Amino acid sequence: MPETDQVAVLLGTTGMADGEIFVLPEGVEVIIGRSRGCAVSLRRANNYLRASPVVRDNDHDFNTVSRRHVRLFVATGKADIEDLSSNGTFIGGEALTGRTTVDLNVGPCSLRLGTRERFDLMLMPIDDPRIAGHEPVRAEQPGAED
Repeated sequence: MPETDQVAVLLGTTGMADGEIFVLPEGVEVIIGRSRGCAVSLRRANNYLRASPVVRDNDHDFNTVSRRHVRLFVATGKADIEDLSSNGTFIGGEALTGRTTVDLNVGPCSLRLGTRERFDLMLMPIDDPRIAGHEPVRAEQPGAED
């Protein structure tokens, strides 16, 4: 299948991210974290929004995700991933130190933020029904912090 028939996608598999789907734009830097200013903000995830304030405040695992935890840049089927956190980013269970590039054309990769939040980062056919109606995420939203 030609690369133009595929799009990079983050599928949330564990924690507040579970069930979330994010289509990643080609050639745009995307920051993932707890801050609402991030392109992929875990504070805008459905599980987070449904949780009571008490559950949110006492969720130690969620709080191991930094406000600006990881930077992704996807181009031509490859993802540059850079850890920005103090609690760690893990690719396939291995701690990421600094920056690395993964080839999504070879297959998906597992991405863990902090102690629990997990995503599968993969290429998906643009006509996959799981991403129907999902627009690509936008770059960070300046001034939208917390």
